Amino acid sequence: MKRCEIEWRAGTVISFMRITLLLLFACLVALPLPAQGEPDVVTIELSPLGDAGEGVVTRVTLRLRVPDSVQSVTPLAVQGSILQGTSVVRNFRYLLPETERARFSFIVTLPAGVVTIEARLMIPLEEEAPMLLGKGTVEATIAGTGQPYIASESDGPEGFVAEGLVPEISGALKLKPPRRDLAPNLFLVDVEVKDPIRRVEFYVDGKLILAKNAPPYRTELDLGKIPRRVEVRVVGYDAKGRYVDADAWIVNERDTPLEVKITRTVTPDGVSHFKLSIQNPNGRELKTIELFAGDRKVMEWNGPPYAISIPTAQLGGVEFVRASVLDDTNYEASDLLFLDGSRFSEEIDVNLVELPISVTDERGVPIIDLKQENFTVFEDGKPQKIASFGFASDLPISVGVLVDHSGSMRNRLDTARQAAIDFFQQIIGPKDRAFFGAFAWDPSSISPFVSNIEALRSQAVRMPSAEGGTSLYDAVVSGLYRFRNVAGRKALIIVTDGEDTTSRLGYDEMIHYARAARVPLYFIAVGMSGFDLGASSKMRSMAAETGGIAYFIRNVGDLKDTYARLEAELRTQYLIGYYAESSRNDDRYRTVDVKSDRKGAKVRTIRGFIP
Repeated sequence: MKRCEIEWRAGTVISFMRITLLLLFACLVALPLPAQGEPDVVTIELSPLGDAGEGVVTRVTLRLRVPDSVQSVTPLAVQGSILQGTSVVRNFRYLLPETERARFSFIVTLPAGVVTIEARLMIPLEEEAPMLLGKGTVEATIAGTGQPYIASESDGPEGFVAEGLVPEISGALKLKPPRRDLAPNLFLVDVEVKDPIRRVEFYVDGKLILAKNAPPYRTELDLGKIPRRVEVRVVGYDAKGRYVDADAWIVNERDTPLEVKITRTVTPDGVSHFKLSIQNPNGRELKTIELFAGDRKVMEWNGPPYAISIPTAQLGGVEFVRASVLDDTNYEASDLLFLDGSRFSEEIDVNLVELPISVTDERGVPIIDLKQENFTVFEDGKPQKIASFGFASDLPISVGVLVDHSGSMRNRLDTARQAAIDFFQQIIGPKDRAFFGAFAWDPSSISPFVSNIEALRSQAVRMPSAEGGTSLYDAVVSGLYRFRNVAGRKALIIVTDGEDTTSRLGYDEMIHYARAARVPLYFIAVGMSGFDLGASSKMRSMAAETGGIAYFIRNVGDLKDTYARLEAELRTQYLIGYYAESSRNDDRYRTVDVKSDRKGAKVRTIRGFIP
């Protein structure tokens, strides 16, 4: 390689950064290009992970042959495009962490068919065009795997966003035996769910009564005075509105030794999903479990899950299906379901929307004596009926704290860690729970929810040392992912000193995820101005969109006072719920506005949400 030299001229003042760039450029012009026949600088490998609603979730791995002449301290980036025919499916650009300069991977959802992926290894320059080191191209045929994609924690925020369609999974939903409430005709119906269920429909005797889009999947149903057999059925769907599992329970005026109930759900792909729910209160051995279509036996099970999917077209001419269950005393339970072509699933669902509400007077002092009748809720400008109302002091809270440990936080990290611990000690009570997480290049070290202060302290103490870039958007999505299946009051707090520099997800992807999650975001920006049009503006926008606040403080020593203000904010909130209607595949953004009849009151909540 040629020797790289720069001549210094007396009296010329050149910034260190400019010198670095000039030196880098001077050295790079002499880099040898790969000789003909040498392997590509970038080799691309594709590994399908599973099917999602929009295609096949795929891990793209780039194997990189960095020239020996490039020093280890030189920043590197990969940039490229994914094409199908002449159409660009997606462009991508990632800065490479020091540990991933030889092998880098990311997750993307690819459409079925032939795709071409082009990737270039580059040296990014601040004031010059990036320097190309080499490139690679691959063409591949993308086909469905037949298996659903379910994100794991190691897949990170890209995986959380990519997680889509998950076909039926027997055992993902379980209906607990309905139990009588205070009134003789009211029963509490509680449903246990597992991932990927995000929506549960409640039916009584075949009629859709209620659907809930968020936990707790629990409701109170009027089942009459139970002088007769009443069938309660629940059906679970994933976030894309696809059928996952179903269960049923038969409420009787008397106990029976054995019951069986058939549930049928017809999905848009022309498949009838049958599930047998068996009540065996005496725990007898079951000799036979059979399903008949007309007079023809179509299935016999030796054990759970008692589920089968049949193309609806194959049921043409079949008037009914029948289930028969026989125990070891030869007691038979049976159920008959007529196939009249009607679908059990309805087009309109009713979903509980919970709104965190902060109300202050003209001086900014919280107003804490308001009642339900003092509020009016509007969705898309239309008034809504308030279904639930509570004040913060009466309700448990789930809170997460994410602390930036990028290189620029090195001198602030110990103070930031201790401030988070002190905050947990102040706000977490016996009914509350929290988690701590840290992020730099990636947000992989986010801990689970706990209620014990010592466990939270341990989470914070294990925070990594300060190094790397700032993947702010990835951290927000990863933190919000922790709140799935969490109901009630919620808050995610993010402490950082800089704008996003290394996230795999973009701002638009992140804000879409936040709107669907409906968790208030609180930013504590250390050493940042609150008036610029860059990172500060985006933090303010993210906080306002979700009903949170962005705090801007001059130094890390102000963290304790900021946490105290934040604690006061969380302790003086109201939680208001109302039921919103939506079609199953509705992903339209809806605006929300809450008003109070108290003179001079200023009300803050989420600006809108995605069902």
